[in-house]
Amino acid sequence: MDPERPARHAATAGSADFTSQQLEPMERSFRLAAEATGGVSSDHYLLAGASLELQFASPALRAELTPAFAHLAVDAADLPSLTVRLWDSETSQLPPPPHPEVSAQHPEGAFFHFHNPPLRGVYQPGLNSLSILDSGARTAWHWVASAQNQPYWEKASPIRQILFWWLESREFLQVHGGAVGTSDGGVLLVGKGGSGKSTVALAALGSPLLYAGDDYVAVTLDPSPRVASLYNSGKLEPQHVNGLLSHLLENVTNLDRLDDEKAVIYTHRHFPSHVTSGFPLRAVLVPRVRPESKTSRVVDVSKAEAFSALAPSTMVQLHTGGRATFAALGRLIERLPAYGLEIGSDVAAISETVGELLSGLSGA
Repeated sequence: MDPERPARHAATAGSADFTSQQLEPMERSFRLAAEATGGVSSDHYLLAGASLELQFASPALRAELTPAFAHLAVDAADLPSLTVRLWDSETSQLPPPPHPEVSAQHPEGAFFHFHNPPLRGVYQPGLNSLSILDSGARTAWHWVASAQNQPYWEKASPIRQILFWWLESREFLQVHGGAVGTSDGGVLLVGKGGSGKSTVALAALGSPLLYAGDDYVAVTLDPSPRVASLYNSGKLEPQHVNGLLSHLLENVTNLDRLDDEKAVIYTHRHFPSHVTSGFPLRAVLVPRVRPESKTSRVVDVSKAEAFSALAPSTMVQLHTGGRATFAALGRLIERLPAYGLEIGSDVAAISETVGELLSGLSGA
C-alpha cells in the first residue's frame, strides 16, 4: 500500500509494556542473521549534518535500500550519531524477531506504534516490518520478512519512521514535501500527492537548480530555516513521466512495473552534479498543475493555504507525529513567505520560473 494512499481503516495501537529487555531478542536476531549471511556490511552517510551508519546483515536488503542514500555517502565516522541495524528473515532463513501478535481481522493498513522513552517503534503487519529506535543508545533496528518483497515506496524512502524520530531529537522535522534551489537558498514544495511537487523537483534536473528531494525532506528553523535532503529517489505518476517529463523515461528503474507502481528515478545515479545535501530555505511553494497552459507562473497564496498544503499530508505520512509536530509545521509556515506555482507544459520554464522567484527573494 502506497503511503500516499493509506487504507481507510488504518489502525494504530500502543504497546505500553515494551521494555529495554525486549531489545535483547532484536539484537540476537540481528547477530544470528549476520552469522548466517557471512557478516555485517556497513555504509556511512552524512544526513542533516550528522553521521548515520547502516549495518546490514543482509546483502539483498542492502542492495535494495542504499541507492536512496547514495548522494549522502561519506567515509566512516569514529562515533556515528545513529547506527541502524538492518536484516531480513528470507535471506538468513531464520525466524523473525519477536513482534506484536496481529489477528487476521486487522486491516491492510494496520500500524502499531509504541513510545516508551527512550524506546520508540512501529510494527506494520501489511509490510511485515518492525522498526525500533533506542535514542539513549543511539541505535536502531529495522527488520523485514523479505528483502525482495519490499514495495517500491519503501525502497525509495527507507527507514522513514526511524529517521523521523532521530531527526526530531536533532531539531529537524521530516516533512512530506520536496525542495529545489541553489547553494544560496531554495524553496520547499508542499502539497498532497499528485499536486505537482515531484514534477517541479524533477524538472530541476539539468537546470541551474539543485534537487534536494521530491517527497520527503527534513527542515529546521534554527538558527534560520534550512532544508536537508533525505533521499535522492524521485517518484512520479506514470502519466507524468510519459508526458511532461518524458525525457527522464530512460532513467526510470521500474519501467516494467508502471501499471502498479509510480515511476522511480535515482537522481544521483543519473544527475550527480544536480543533487544536493541541502540549502537555506527562502520560501514555501505550493504547486498546481495547469495542463491548459504552456507557461508557468508564481501566484499569491495565503499562509493558511500553504499550511493546508503541508500539514495534513505530513501528519498522515508520518503516522507517529503528534501535537508538537503539528505546531512545528505551523511555525515553519510563519517563518517563510508562501507562494503558489502554476505549472505549465513547458518543462524548462518551470525551473526558470522558480529561479526568477529565488533571484527576487535574494535581492529583496
